[in-house]
Order: sequence, then C-alpha cells, then structure tokens
Amino acid sequence: MPRKVEDQELHDLDRQISLLTRQTLAAKARESLMPFIKFTMPDPANPSDPEATRYDNARHHDAIAAAVEAVVDGDIQFLILTVPPRHGKSEIVSRRLPAWFLGRFPDQNVVVATYNDDFAKDFGADVRSIMTSHQYRQIFPRVKLQRGGTAKDRLQTVEGGMATFVGVGGSLTGRGAHMLIVDDVIKSYEDARSQSFRDRAWNWFTKVAMTRRMGKKLVIITFTRWHTDDIIGRLTDPENEHYNRAIAKKIKIIDLPAIARDDDPLGRAPGEVLWPEWYDREFLEEQRGIDPLGFESLYQQRPTVADGILFRREHVQWYGPDESMPTPDMQDLRIYCASDHAVSTAQRADKTCLLKVGLDRQNNIFILDCWWQKASTDRVVEAMLDMGGGQHRPLVWWAEKGHISKSIGPFLRKRMLESGKFFSVSEVTPAGDKEQRAQSISARMAMGHVYWPRNKVWANAAIEELLAFPNGLHDDFVDAFAYIGLGLGGMFPVGNSDRHRKTEPRYGTLGWVKQQQRQDDRARRAEAYGGF
Repeated sequence: MPRKVEDQELHDLDRQISLLTRQTLAAKARESLMPFIKFTMPDPANPSDPEATRYDNARHHDAIAAAVEAVVDGDIQFLILTVPPRHGKSEIVSRRLPAWFLGRFPDQNVVVATYNDDFAKDFGADVRSIMTSHQYRQIFPRVKLQRGGTAKDRLQTVEGGMATFVGVGGSLTGRGAHMLIVDDVIKSYEDARSQSFRDRAWNWFTKVAMTRRMGKKLVIITFTRWHTDDIIGRLTDPENEHYNRAIAKKIKIIDLPAIARDDDPLGRAPGEVLWPEWYDREFLEEQRGIDPLGFESLYQQRPTVADGILFRREHVQWYGPDESMPTPDMQDLRIYCASDHAVSTAQRADKTCLLKVGLDRQNNIFILDCWWQKASTDRVVEAMLDMGGGQHRPLVWWAEKGHISKSIGPFLRKRMLESGKFFSVSEVTPAGDKEQRAQSISARMAMGHVYWPRNKVWANAAIEELLAFPNGLHDDFVDAFAYIGLGLGGMFPVGNSDRHRKTEPRYGTLGWVKQQQRQDDRARRAEAYGGF
C-alpha cells in the first residue's frame, strides 16, 4: 500500500475516532452538568481535541454540580449552597446551569436573580454566549434562540422557553420560573448591615420571585453569607421571626466553608482547605488576620463570629455571691439606666431593652438588671417605672433622642405623676453609626471595667449579641449598652484635644462632690417636672 494512502487512511481513522469521541462527550453533556461545563469550555490551545478543556474542576465543583443535577431531576426541590467568594459557584449555577436547563427543557422557564440589573445582564450575556456556541449546538442541535429573543435580560427559545435575568427589586410580571436561581443578592458589607436593604431584598424574594414558581417549583439559592439576617438566615434559622417551618422542611443545605469543620459534606478532615490549589491555608489565615469578622462570614459562612471585634469574650467578667468574684455594694453605687425602644414601623419585630447599671468608686460598671422584651407601649412604661422608680433610682436615664419625647413621653410623664415614681430622662443625640456609638462602652469593657451578673439568662443572651455585633440578627441590647457608655462619657467636659480629655473625678475629691450635687439637682428637677 502506498505511503500516502496509508497516511490518509490513518488520518481518516483519527478523524472518525475524534468524531466518535466528540459525539460520546456531547451525549454525556446532555445528561450530566459537569460534562456539559467541560465540553462548553474547550481548551483554546487544543481546539481539535474534544477532551481538552480549560475547566479544571475541583472536588467541591463536582459536589455542587451533583447537587444541582438532583434539583433538576426533582430529587431536591429547594437547595441552598453556601460557598466562599471566588470559588466557582456562579460559573456552575448562574451561567452553565441555565443554558443546560434550557437545552434539556427548551419549553420551560428559568429565572436568575442577583443583586442588581447590570450584574444580572452580565449573567444573561454569558448564557447567551454559551447557547450560541458551536459546542452547545453539538450537544443540543435542536435548541435555538428565537430571532429577537436574545436580549441580555431575556433569552427565548424557539420552543417557547425563557431565561430571565433580573436584579433584586426588578419586575418579573408575566415571567414564570420552573427553576428559580438566586445568586448573591447582597453585594457589600454596607448593604448587609442595612436593615432596610435586608427587608427590601426579603420582600422582593417572597412577594415577587417566589410567586413566579411553577411546575416542580425548583429553587436554588447560593451566595456567600454576610449577615445572620440575610435571606438564608430568614429561611433556615428557627430563631428568626421570618422562619417558616413548612418551607424549611423542603430545604437541603450544603455548607462548604473554606476551612472544614466537623461533619463536612465533602468528608474533609477538620481544618482541611476547600480549594488549596487556588486558596491555600496561608492565604486563608492571612485573610482571617486582616478581618476576622468578615472571614467568619464570607469564608466560613458563619456571620455570627464566636469572638467579636468591638466586644470580645476574653473581656467578659462576672460578679456574684462567690468569694472568688466581686460583689457590688449597692449603697456605694451610682445608679444609671438606659434604653433602646422599638418605636418605628421598621422596628416592629425588635425588642425594647431597658438596662440598669451601677458605677462604683473605681469607675467599674456592674450590670444590675435588664428588661428585654417585645411589648406594647403601656407595658414598656410600666417596666420603666418598676426599674427606675424603686429603691435604687437612677440618677439619669438615657435614651436616643426622639425615642421617648416623640413616642412614649406623654404617657410616661402621666404615669410618673400618677405613681409618684420619678427619674431624670436625658435623651442622647447619637453621632456616627452604631459601631461608633458602641466604642465608648466597648473600651470600658476591654479595660476590665464591666462586670456581668452570674447565672442570669439575659446576661448570657446579651453577651452573645455583643459578640455577634455588628453582624448579628439583633442589636437592641448593644444600643442600650452603648447609651450607657455615651451617657457616662458625656457627663464630663472635653478639652480642646483628646490629650486634654478629662477623666471622671476621683472619689472624695471636690470635683466628685460637685458632680454628685449636679446629679442630685437633676433628680430633684425630674421629680418636679415629671422626669423631663
């Protein structure tokens, strides 16, 4: 046989093998998501090799793809994936999955929602690029986009299926969703801290996105955690007021922290890194060192960190009857109160927190009592009278400006006059954000000047809220506690610079005597004018 003929036959055989291999891989890609991802991401350096791909899947990518397939097959109806940033979740869930889903079900609808319309359109452009690629046509040769149905925010197939890409707050009128995908609805730490933003995202999710479900009503939520009160927290935390047991029973949660904990879904040993080829332990520990609170939220998917930034567990000190702990002498304490009131419609789910403390001669603060409930105005007022009008009346009661005078003030004044229980109410105008306001009291706690009552349930709950701040679900106690710090700090004048800031007068000095006289005068005026 001539050499040229032999070479041609070998070349034809290679082509047939390559074609057969390509057809086999395309058939696998039709049935399984990970082969689809690899097939639609060919290696540009080897375009003729059907097995060459630029997608280098790690173990967690395979796990995510398998979980998503279970949703598409109907084995899981509601899936939540929590994954660290830049670990490939959006490539699988928000780009490749919609294209694969429409290829398999070209007459059905999928909705992809993210934090804003521009980012949503980026996803839409990527899905469009996949669906118009040569590789996609090999996998799903009969699936085509309609003429005029290739907008970034809406892709329509000839068979009538549709992929809609929308930002939180966008309209979905007339758009159904056999599959609803929600990806990163919170884009920043500032948005996560905003109660109004979290409420808007939740209202859009429940009143718009979830009402679009149809058919098997499949839902996939995936994003990195920023806050305990995000959509995932509201869906899965029984302590959250939005928690719905019926919905929660349907949810499958796959939590993939950057550093493995016990009972890891991938079977990793505790401490094992999720994607060491890209983010090794050295990098992760570096990130933890730079921002411990953010690391726990974003990389470990635990928005409530075990040890906070402003408030740390190591600074918690106890008092009680035990000889090993200090016991405050009530006769020697100057008593103060502060409160944080749930007075606006946006705070309907919040509790009102009333806090009573005592300051000793060494400027140590002893937390004496706390009333911390969700209650009506009349109950709050009676609780204030009980706390402030007893044997150990406060010299001053601090609250945020407007919380009392513009809300419960008239009723409180009336009940003071009726009950004969008086105390001086001083409204504080807070400067800066909540974290700035909390710094004064956190500094006292860090210096070892704050003591907590042993064996009080509310004390343990309060400490947990402090440690979770500012990423915790609530901050009622933090706010009341901050007013104690602001109030005590504001009682003493400030010099021209921080270097000349005056400290609290030492016990028994002339300055201390004058301070007591001022406070006693304030208390007498409170009784004369009904507390104000």
